[in-house]
Amino acid sequence: MVDLDKAKKEFEKYINNYDLKDPQIERKVGHSYRVAEISKKIAKSLNLSDEEIEIATLIGLLHDIGRFEQQMKYRTFEDIYSLDHGKLGIQILESYNYIRKYIKDDKYDNIIKTSIFNHNKYEIESGLDEKTMMYCKIIRDSDKLDIFYEAIEIYWKYKVKVNNGISSKVLIEFTSERLILNQDKITQLDKSIAIISYIYDIYYQESFKMIKENDYINKIMNKFEIEDRYVKEQFEKVRSIANNYVEDRIKNMK
Repeated sequence: MVDLDKAKKEFEKYINNYDLKDPQIERKVGHSYRVAEISKKIAKSLNLSDEEIEIATLIGLLHDIGRFEQQMKYRTFEDIYSLDHGKLGIQILESYNYIRKYIKDDKYDNIIKTSIFNHNKYEIESGLDEKTMMYCKIIRDSDKLDIFYEAIEIYWKYKVKVNNGISSKVLIEFTSERLILNQDKITQLDKSIAIISYIYDIYYQESFKMIKENDYINKIMNKFEIEDRYVKEQFEKVRSIANNYVEDRIKNMK
C-alpha cells in the first residue's frame, strides 16, 4: 500500500527547494494537488482496488514534478522553449533512487515512470500493457481536467475582448476531432479552442461527466467577448460541436 500522507510530506519537502512565492511555482503546486484528487476520483469510478487508487493518486501528485526545475532554470512552462518536463520528471525520480521517498515497493516503478513520461505527449506510446495504459489514460484525463479549471480561474480569469478571429487550420483540426498542436495556436481564440480540443483525448466516462458537471466548455468560451459576427458564428459552432461531443461520450461510453 502507498502511504499517501508520507508521499505528500515528501512532496512538500521537495517543492520547498523552490521559490514558493513565485506565482508560477505556486500554480504548479496547486495543480499537482488537484490532479492527484481528480486521478483518485477517476480511479474510484473504474472500481479499482484501494492500492490501485493510491497509485493513481500518487502519479497525479508527481506527474509535474519536473515543472519546478523547469521554471527555475528556464522561466517557462513551454516545453518547446526549454525541455520535456515529463522526461525531466523521470530523471528527477530516478536520481539517487528518489522515487523510494514516495513509495517503498518497487513493483509499480515502471507504471509510475511510464505514466509520468506519457502524460504530456501528443499521444501515448504504443506497446504498453493494459494496466500501464490504464494509468497513462487516468493521468492524461486528470491533467486535462485541471487545465480546463485553470483556463477559467487563471488563464482567462477576467473577460477578454478579442478583435482577431480563429485560424483556419485550428478550425479544421477541431472540426476533424483532433488535438490542436502548440505551433498551430496564433490568436487568443485559437488558444481557447486548443484547450477545448482536449475533449478528443479524454478516455473515461467519469472525465466527461466532470467536464459537463463543471460546465467547463461554456465557462471557457464565455470568457471571450467577440464583436465580429462571422467570428462569433465560428466560435459558437465550436461550442455546439464540443458540447454535443461530450454529451455523446457520456451517453455511449461504458
